[in-house]
Amino acid sequence: MYTIRDAKIRRITEVNGAPCAEVEVYPATEGENALLAYLTPSSPLGGYDLVKIVRSNASLEVDWYDNSMNDAFVDATDEAFENSVHSSAEESRDAFKQQLLSTGQLYEQLNQRLSEGPQYF
Repeated sequence: MYTIRDAKIRRITEVNGAPCAEVEVYPATEGENALLAYLTPSSPLGGYDLVKIVRSNASLEVDWYDNSMNDAFVDATDEAFENSVHSSAEESRDAFKQQLLSTGQLYEQLNQRLSEGPQYF
């Protein structure tokens, strides 16, 4: 399982017309790539859905800007969570989401940033 060292909101954007927070996820394990997780508000109030995961192969020294012309950011949602002997893909996805939301002050920051409205899109 992917262990999270830290997570920070990069920006508020839209995915499929819904407000969404793009969160940069830093791994606890040396050598693993950073991820971008996209979270959108859900019911019940205060809940969040994990919309997608994007694996970042970009080097911050060389590719320090969001360059969509290369393969630095690859959608890894389908491959990130697979069925295993210990858990289903859905259980792994939910465990990752819970770990992410409990990282630092991320949950409180999501509540604040996503409640500010569409002026930040």
